[in-house]
Amino acid sequence: MKKLQMGKVVGTVLLACVCVGWALAEAPKTQSKDPIVIGAVKQVGQDMGDAMVAGDMDKLNQIFADDWATVASSGKISTKEGFLSDLKSGKHKLTWFENGPTDVQVFGDVAVAQGSVKEKRTDDGKDTSGQFLWMDLLKKRDGKWAVVRSAGARVVSADSPKPGFQDPAMVETMKQFAQDTGDAMVAGDIDKLNQIYADDWATIGSSGNIFTKEGLLNDFKTGKHKLLSFELGPMDVQVFGDVAIVQASVIEKRIHDGKDISGQFVFMDLLKKRDGKWVIVRTLGAEVI
Repeated sequence: MKKLQMGKVVGTVLLACVCVGWALAEAPKTQSKDPIVIGAVKQVGQDMGDAMVAGDMDKLNQIFADDWATVASSGKISTKEGFLSDLKSGKHKLTWFENGPTDVQVFGDVAVAQGSVKEKRTDDGKDTSGQFLWMDLLKKRDGKWAVVRSAGARVVSADSPKPGFQDPAMVETMKQFAQDTGDAMVAGDIDKLNQIYADDWATIGSSGNIFTKEGLLNDFKTGKHKLLSFELGPMDVQVFGDVAIVQASVIEKRIHDGKDISGQFVFMDLLKKRDGKWVIVRTLGAEVI
């Protein structure tokens, strides 16, 4: 399965970097095409779902990093401790799941995975089954892949399944959206960035603290953060109705608090279509080291 969809939702980061703040990469790393490595990352998602259905707390404790966190739809941070506690107490129950296709990008010891999942589950005794899009940021620690950040969003209700037909035109729209985001950052176009990011946009930095749209825009407006240039790598895109996920790598030249923090990063954005326009609602990102 894939998602511990506790009603949470997610977010282009050329910007996740603003929030992630992990140091400079010495040289760009190429994306791994090794089927064994990619398969291992995909297996984490399946193992996660199996462990949730079985209520296997020991297995889930291994899958989720101790510093795992996500931003719930309420805007509050959910941690590993709280999530596992909800499963253990029965507050959250996953009884069945079926994963859709999973897109994976791996750069060294950092990986991003995204996909769709159909679930039968309950929260606080209420049926919250449905279909969801999810994304995970993973890091290889002590030789094992661990999930460090997650995000997701509901796509359709359980009684009206909808195939995720990937319209080529829509995929190109998502790719252009990512390019436009970077261009607006380089230009310091605060008005454009204000339109690109949803008012409830949020991400979690490496410190474990939440970072909001207000803070992001303020950093660019004051010059605390400057993106000088960027080059996007190949993108994986999934679009289901009014929800989309974009994942890619990016090489950036940027300054934060007067310090050069240029490097190579991987990022994932969760987007939603609101009032006819796509906006980023959650972002995950990490430096490739």
